[in-house]
This record gives sequence, structure tokens and C-alpha cells, in this order.
Amino acid sequence: MQNINFRGVAKSWRVGSKQCSSNSQLTWLELLSNKDQHIKHTLNISFRSGEYSWYSKRPLYDPWTRFYGSSRGSIMAGGNDPVEYTILIPTVRNSYWSIPPWDHSIPFKFATLSSIPSNNGYPHKWMKQTSNLIEPNCSKRQLMILTNSIGFEGKFYAISLQGTLVVIEEIESKFQVTKVIEEIESKFQVTKVSSSRAVPSVCSKHFTEYFVESNGEILLIFLISERSIRKVDKVEVMQLQMDDVSWLKLDNLGNRTLFAGTSCCISVNTSQLDCRSNCVYFNEQAADTCKFYELGSDIILPCFVDYGSQ
Repeated sequence: MQNINFRGVAKSWRVGSKQCSSNSQLTWLELLSNKDQHIKHTLNISFRSGEYSWYSKRPLYDPWTRFYGSSRGSIMAGGNDPVEYTILIPTVRNSYWSIPPWDHSIPFKFATLSSIPSNNGYPHKWMKQTSNLIEPNCSKRQLMILTNSIGFEGKFYAISLQGTLVVIEEIESKFQVTKVIEEIESKFQVTKVSSSRAVPSVCSKHFTEYFVESNGEILLIFLISERSIRKVDKVEVMQLQMDDVSWLKLDNLGNRTLFAGTSCCISVNTSQLDCRSNCVYFNEQAADTCKFYELGSDIILPCFVDYGSQ
């Protein structure tokens, strides 16, 4: 569970225009439109037979069917009601953490946990916090838009639309006494901003990025498309260097293999699973099949030609 993260983010390169500088070093990115991001395949991972539901409060025929993120052994899940969400613990049957109703007027897109949930006796509540951080990779001084994130060792690591990595930490936690109850109020702050962009090292028109924790490291997978997002031409894996929040391109994963699906990404130890090591498996729309890339080989192959990887 610690090695599963949800959702890939598809982006397209656009040459600088009215929004950003025309300088070639400041070409800008935009999210790929839904019509270009139509996906047939999903990477389905079965955690446990049966279904998750509220104990004695939620009928068994109405399970949690939508999943928005996974970290620290838990899954953020939602049901049919747009205000109901919960934190599931899939390794323990009927175990979950209830959370307050969500404001359905705000789209719920993604969730990650910076720490393990705990029952400290204080009520939980949603806290909205805005940021006026300027995007350094846009010359028009636009506000930074965060599009991808992961929780790791009590901190949030998030990537902006333009590829800037920021580290978000809890800097203040205090008790607030009201007329009825005591509450804990926390504040978060961006403590680090990367000087380099989290983008592929090769030229491309589109790419899809996946965050994943693997063996105590934060990895970023790039599925790179030279023309159509439906065809993957190259694959790159980057490792986050914690000291200076820079990215190191990996040439070898050792005994690890990564699976990048439509809705989630997972890192596995190949000594515990019968599959090839040092590979990235992914779904490709153009070929309507699953393919894999072995780091250092520069070759992408369909899985059915690889013995034992069907």
C-alpha cells in the first residue's frame, strides 16, 4: 500500500504565447483536454474481496466506488453522494476513518495524506488554505497551479502545471477553544521550491506524469508521446533528490518494477511478484494493449512477447 499512488496527469507542450514568454526556455505546459485523454484501459488492483462500507450506517449495497488517492497504507474513497468521503484501511476488514462532509461546490480531484490518521479525541474539519505563490516558470507572473502531489514522511510534495516542485509542511498547530469544544487548527506553508522543472529530458509533444513512492524514495514516471498521447514513444523515471529538490534520471530500478495505469501507479518488488525487474509496465491506447519498457534498453515491447508477463 505504501507504494501505490493514484492518477496520472497528462500535459501538452505549447510554445510561449500571450500567457508566457516567447523565450524557448520558457515554453509552457497545459493540461490535456478530456477528449484527448479518453482512456479505455485501467490498471485494476484487487485489495480484498467484498466491498467497503460504513459500519451500521451505510447499506452494504452502496459501496465506496471512487478512489482519489493512497498513501501511508490508506485510501481516500468516495461514494455516490458527492459530499461523502472516507479514509479506508484495506488491510483491516471494515476499518475506516470517517471525515467531515465535503463542500460539493468545490470539485474533489485528488487526496494525499502527510501522516497516518489518528483518533486524538478532537473533531476533524476541512480547512481551506490559499497560496499567492508565483509560478517561476511563467514570465507573466501567474499564480502557481498545483496539479499532482504525494504525501511522504509528514510532508506534501506537489508539482505545478509548469513542472515546479514545491514542498509543503505543517508549520503551526494550535488549540482553539470554542464555546462547546476544543479544536486543533493547523497551518501549512511552502518551505522549498525547486529551481529545475519536472519535465522529460527529451523532446515531446505530450507526456503523462505519475508520482509514486518506492522503497523510501519519491519517483516520477514520464510516459512520453512525440505526436499523439495515444502512443508512448519513450519512458523516463526520475528520482527526487531530497536535499536540493532536484531530479535525477534513473537508468536502473534494481529489483523493482513500476506499473502505470489509467487511475493509479504502483511499485512492486519483483522478488515477491513473478514479473520482470527494472521495467515500467503501462497501457497504450494506440496498440490497444499493455506494454513494458526496460530501463536502459530504449525499447518498448508488448507484454505478450515477454514470457511470464502476460
